[in-house]
Amino acid sequence: MPRTLVRIIVVFLVTFLLQSTARAGDSRLSAPLLAKPPGGERWFGIFMGGERTGFGRQVITAVDDGYEMTVEGSVRMVVLGFSREAASREVYRVGRDLALRSFRVEQVLDGTPQRLEGETTPSGVKVWLERGGSRREKLLKTKGAVYPPPALNLYPLMKGAVAGRRYKVTMLDVEGVSLKSVAITVQGADTAAGGIQAVHMVNDLYPMVDNEVWVDRDGNTLRESVRDGLVETVAEDGDAGRRFLAEATLSRRDMILDFSLVRLNPPLERVRALKSLVINLEGIPREMSLPDGGGQSVRRLGDGRVQVTVEPVVPSATAGGDSAPAVDAAALAPWLAPTDLLPADHPEIVATARRVIGDEASARGRLAKLVTWVSSYVKDSVTDAPSPLDTLASRTGNCQSHARLFVSLARAAGIPARFVSGLVALDGKGLLYHSWAEVLVDGAWQQVDPTFDQVPADASHVKLVEGESPDRLAVIAAVVGRIRARVVEMK
Repeated sequence: MPRTLVRIIVVFLVTFLLQSTARAGDSRLSAPLLAKPPGGERWFGIFMGGERTGFGRQVITAVDDGYEMTVEGSVRMVVLGFSREAASREVYRVGRDLALRSFRVEQVLDGTPQRLEGETTPSGVKVWLERGGSRREKLLKTKGAVYPPPALNLYPLMKGAVAGRRYKVTMLDVEGVSLKSVAITVQGADTAAGGIQAVHMVNDLYPMVDNEVWVDRDGNTLRESVRDGLVETVAEDGDAGRRFLAEATLSRRDMILDFSLVRLNPPLERVRALKSLVINLEGIPREMSLPDGGGQSVRRLGDGRVQVTVEPVVPSATAGGDSAPAVDAAALAPWLAPTDLLPADHPEIVATARRVIGDEASARGRLAKLVTWVSSYVKDSVTDAPSPLDTLASRTGNCQSHARLFVSLARAAGIPARFVSGLVALDGKGLLYHSWAEVLVDGAWQQVDPTFDQVPADASHVKLVEGESPDRLAVIAAVVGRIRARVVEMK
């Protein structure tokens, strides 16, 4: 559960909301003793007032003599004109009884990053805190067991979850860098959405506001509700969670920016003029193969890093325009064909392509006209249009909207094109996730950016995936928040 994120927001909310409306349960139960926490991956949506405002992901893995609990997510909420944004990745090592052994946490609160790591000792929890360029050590004194936030919902079930019983635990509060006493009361048995038999609990994690929790008999959290649903965390299907994360990342929604930003120290400047880039990436899963082409080459280094070299392809002015080397028509067919998301054969798309290109004869000239037209015609926004036809009508959209409209127009004009996504540098901000396009002109694939009006795209465009389908874009969810980057060389 992304409990730390929600706690940051709720502590802010209680400045305005001072009444608790938690309901007492009626159904008595004595749940079977939970022998171990549920393993695997779980996804959650975070909502305020019924509007989605963030996400969370939890993974529990068995390790020697215990478990590793990883929780990550991002959230943004606005109340009475005040905004709070938080993103975090938390990794806890616990014993078989879920008691904390060690941890490391990376957080960004309202744009300010901090890093914590620590371990339990006979005297308490030793913490090392990095914030604002300084590092300090702190001892949180205690003699009893300390539990990490993701263990709270599991602890009563590990003790049998007797209805009416109150369980007290000492929790590590990573946001406050302190220890917090939390009381959890088992309300009774309940039935959650979909008819799932659940254990209903209430805890006092948040000041002046009770937190209601529903957990299934295997220990999977189904739902958390603060102040009768004002703020809710709801379990969701993994595919839906990955699609949301990929979409929010590429749209650069406020709730996800801090979480998805790949920081560079120092950050790049004047990136639109960058001619070549060599960059090492950490956090790319071994099973994820990064694509070559379009001026990008990729090689795996022996230590698990991936080195990406980007040198934008610039077709020679003497290449002969349309006298490009012959390319097998069958190989090009996928890059000219219409799809559900790229309606290149729709009459409105075809007519628009013809109108924009006019009497331009050369492939490079047609390409430049389409890129510039899309960049100027579509006003940038964080909202993705459902299809290029909607983008044409609304004249607004995010980078995906720009790229899908451009690829549709290019294919309608007979220019082989494909939708790609990855990382792009912004001046002074590090690397952000972005979508653009690749086109085949004069026998070579080259990257173009119809959001930034670039032909070719600058060398900070690091391609991670090719393809416009939700399944292809969801691959990005596997690396968001995990990539670390170091610039090796640039020109």
